Amino acid sequence: MTALSIPSNLAAVLASFTVYGLIHRYGAGPKPSPARLGVVTKATSTLHSTLTTVLAVYFLRRCRAQWAETSSVGAADPSVKYGATAGGLHPGGYPDDSKNPLLQTRSTLGNAITAVECGYLLQDTISLLREARLRHRLVQPSSKSTLRSVLQYADNTLLFHHISIASALLVLHYYIHRDRDRGIYIIVQFLLMNSSTPILNLRWWLRTYHPGNKILRLGPDIAFIAAFYMARVWLVGWIIRGYGKSHGYDSAWRVYLEGMRLPCQLGTGALWIANTTWWALLVMSVVKRFPQELVSVRKAMDIPIK
Repeated sequence: MTALSIPSNLAAVLASFTVYGLIHRYGAGPKPSPARLGVVTKATSTLHSTLTTVLAVYFLRRCRAQWAETSSVGAADPSVKYGATAGGLHPGGYPDDSKNPLLQTRSTLGNAITAVECGYLLQDTISLLREARLRHRLVQPSSKSTLRSVLQYADNTLLFHHISIASALLVLHYYIHRDRDRGIYIIVQFLLMNSSTPILNLRWWLRTYHPGNKILRLGPDIAFIAAFYMARVWLVGWIIRGYGKSHGYDSAWRVYLEGMRLPCQLGTGALWIANTTWWALLVMSVVKRFPQELVSVRKAMDIPIK
């Protein structure tokens, strides 16, 4: 009888899923309240986002250091020698990335980081649904819990985010298993978006458990606006601009229009628009509340109101 063999990269996804499941299980207890499970979910989210951000920064810096050591021209980014004049255009009409380390670099560490992210997203999706189910039972104890009724108490935006990103990462790991993966460096760059999550969770904690303290709420609101912009709006342009430099482009906009294939244009464009819209809504909500909260802060600090 042949033993079941699981590919190492998929085993890493399963290991991440299991570890985060144990954290949720033992952190919340066997019969948690919705509030208790919510706190554990947010705490785990903070732990995970911090871990993946640190690992992503380490991986990206290590790649750059290795490229600098092996570059014949001694450049920090040796992909510049595959610019428009040297690499030319691919027959399909876009820049040739066949020798571009930004796309061709392959890494076990990079694959492991994406496996950790994928396992976490899958487990957190289950936790979010479980929390929503508990809330549904608390509000409607005599009603049967169906998926439709449970989703009424869930954060559906977050669920959509988790399911879509986890699905994309599972496809990535399928390609890793088939030895057809590309672009792990850029994929890990996108994981830097996790860096804004700890401030998001701090903001949630203060709003949930200290709703009357305007001083504590105002600071994290402003910090989250800045962190969200840098990690989820500016970052997209920075990644595109970095890719463009490897082909001699001087701006993110120019490489987006002239140097990226249509699927990449659609994907990054949709991501940037979604994140920018979310950021704009966040800014408007904070600006709308700002005058009232500023008055409350001044009263709490005994500052005269003019």
